[in-house]
Amino acid sequence: MDIVHFSDTHLGFREFNRVDPETGINQREQDVYDAFTSLVDRVLTIDPDLVLHAGDLFDNVRPNNRAVNLAAEQFSRLSEAGIPTVLIAGNHDTPKISTTGTITRALDRLSHIEAVTSDPGSNDSGYRKIPVGGTMIHALSDEPTEEKLSERIKDLKPEESYNWNVLVLHAGIRTLEGRVFSGEFNEHHVDKDLIENRGFDYVALGHYHKRMEVDLSSTTKAVYCGAPERFSFNESAYEPGFVRVYLKENEVSYVEELIETREFITLNTIEGEDLSVREIQDEIKSRLPEDKDINGSLLSLKITGIDDNSYSLLEERLLDDLRDRAFETSYKVVGPSELERDASLLRFSDLRTEFSDFMKNRAELSDDLDSAKLIETGQKYLGIALGDEDED
Repeated sequence: MDIVHFSDTHLGFREFNRVDPETGINQREQDVYDAFTSLVDRVLTIDPDLVLHAGDLFDNVRPNNRAVNLAAEQFSRLSEAGIPTVLIAGNHDTPKISTTGTITRALDRLSHIEAVTSDPGSNDSGYRKIPVGGTMIHALSDEPTEEKLSERIKDLKPEESYNWNVLVLHAGIRTLEGRVFSGEFNEHHVDKDLIENRGFDYVALGHYHKRMEVDLSSTTKAVYCGAPERFSFNESAYEPGFVRVYLKENEVSYVEELIETREFITLNTIEGEDLSVREIQDEIKSRLPEDKDINGSLLSLKITGIDDNSYSLLEERLLDDLRDRAFETSYKVVGPSELERDASLLRFSDLRTEFSDFMKNRAELSDDLDSAKLIETGQKYLGIALGDEDED
């Protein structure tokens, strides 16, 4: 069996105040739509036996009309081609308040498309077994709570009468790379032993935007397919794309498939403690890649050990020119006092994540306060204000 496994398309994502000249919408939003459309183009060319989308189709539980229309158009193409397609809701698709529901469920009405959500009243309540030839797909949607998601996984059992059993799951895996992933709002993590000892042949994972295989002690192969676009400078080293999975002759294998997207360029850190402004400028120029055009790219640079005055001179002589040429820049400076300053306008996380980070790491809270409850309540009301959640 030939399977296309992709995830984390985040339709509706937008960043920076740049407008696409052809569509008139936010340029980064359009970039994400273009990447998703290119991916579907590739799928139709491949014509696989099965397509799996492992969550976070949308960037928000209340996506804008453009995102919803594009999703309907592209999944309709897969439907019309008769390609069996399974998608699950991820944490960006799943509201904290379960009664809110998800728009992802609407795609379930398309022929050959199986959209699994944890919406109350859905015919599967977050879990569906879908046979495709000799393979049984176990599609498990994200849940409003981490505890419930873990309990659902514990109850899963492979179907022994099928040649292959594949689990589709959207979650972080604890102990992977020694840490949890991104600190996103409403993200969930499960213990590694929950997936390595369940008896599945392949676990199609979503959530982590870097393509990688989870190191398991069992025969199960679990893979994060990555994302078809990058969503911050933190992901500049990630290669956008998906994976093709082959189930053949009692062996599971996969290969990566890359997608061409807007260029992210991260220059190596410049240690400027003992350098003049001119020498730092020469170092920057020498590190600009000859094989990549920085015009229209997202360019990131970090310089250590220089003071504000030197940084101002650099801006006048070189950095402003790079800003004009690049689509967006992130200049990070660490001064002699080791106080880090980010001179870009880039926002790395959404408002709720920034709130959580502030409360956990910078706010001075009284020991008498239940900080976890305070953060949960604050995120809830921010979600209501942003239109992502309904009031109780």
